[in-house]
Amino acid sequence: MERPDLVSAEIVEIDENPDLAERHNVGSVPHTLFGEDHAALGLMPEERFVVELVTLKDASEFLGEMAAQAQGPAPERVDLAIVGAGPAGLSAAIYAARSGLSAVVLEGGPIGGQVSLTPTVENYPGFASVPGKKLMEIMAAHAREYTHIVTDAQVEDAAEENGRFELRTRKGTFSARAVLLATGAAYRALGAPGEDRYRGFGVSFCSSCDGYLYKGRQAVVVGGGNTALTDALHLKHLGVETTIIHRRDAFRAEKHLQDSVAREGIGVRFNSEVVEITGDDKKVTAVRVRDNAAGTTAELPTDAVFIAVGHVPNNDLAKKLELELDGGGFVSVDRAMRTSRPRVYAAGDLTGGSMQIVTAVSEGSLAALSAFEDLGTPYWKEGGGGDSAGH
Repeated sequence: MERPDLVSAEIVEIDENPDLAERHNVGSVPHTLFGEDHAALGLMPEERFVVELVTLKDASEFLGEMAAQAQGPAPERVDLAIVGAGPAGLSAAIYAARSGLSAVVLEGGPIGGQVSLTPTVENYPGFASVPGKKLMEIMAAHAREYTHIVTDAQVEDAAEENGRFELRTRKGTFSARAVLLATGAAYRALGAPGEDRYRGFGVSFCSSCDGYLYKGRQAVVVGGGNTALTDALHLKHLGVETTIIHRRDAFRAEKHLQDSVAREGIGVRFNSEVVEITGDDKKVTAVRVRDNAAGTTAELPTDAVFIAVGHVPNNDLAKKLELELDGGGFVSVDRAMRTSRPRVYAAGDLTGGSMQIVTAVSEGSLAALSAFEDLGTPYWKEGGGGDSAGH
């Protein structure tokens, strides 16, 4: 804390202080209380955190007004603009700079993306076990040795003008010869009534983040893939009475996970769907489940709903740049991470696939090397350097 004379702070371990969790209606972490008048859910960029600390209100409108009033400097001109500061974007920044390209990383949220929300990473080479946030801090520190990372700089629009890409953010407009999209993917929602109402208050997409809040209580996990079964096993080991709800008649998860679920005696409802999430004024109390085989609907009491039904790509910018997408909305790329548009690249979860940290790092570095090659030898003009996403 830079100014302890002005600001005092206390970090509360909710698992050890359930009375405080109940008093402040904490159903998901991190949950930040600014005095008694304002609260915020989730990780926040430092600038937004400071603004909300001072104003005690949501910073979105305030920051937007400030950006609109500011005249701002001339657009920053770089060779490569990287959108997203997750593993793919940070790796790309390092490789771009080492190749001799000037680059900037534009991030609208906390650095690290979804990896920062992962308590422990155990499959990244060189780290037997490391907190996700710590791993991303290491990557970010490395990237900052080579290039500038602009936080709270959500790219709101992107267009190509006079052979350059203009990316408009609240922090100004950035002009680049090439663009790399590493915007990742978000958890797929169910779309059931009550899901948005109780998000953060019983509805969660991260069992490793929020599971311990429900020790000794009941929870349902929705989904049938690896993530869903892993979540269910994690909750069971925490002492949460868990039931899996899956809309198909068989799991899609790996066999060893299915065997573990059976061995642990975790309840499963196949051919079933959550059609509504219900609760009281503060939290989830039940879900309505439809049995598709029997055609009936019943209420299942629960304290939490953990949703693990896949991911949705953050492809708004890709659509604005008119990039080719696959059937799931993920950006189509070739082996060099080139998209259907010259000088636009994509890497990481935005391209689908395995969605692993190590894959994102590989794709980000490869995309940066492709940008370096293409800016020196434009394949779309001279016919060299390979084709772009089949075009």
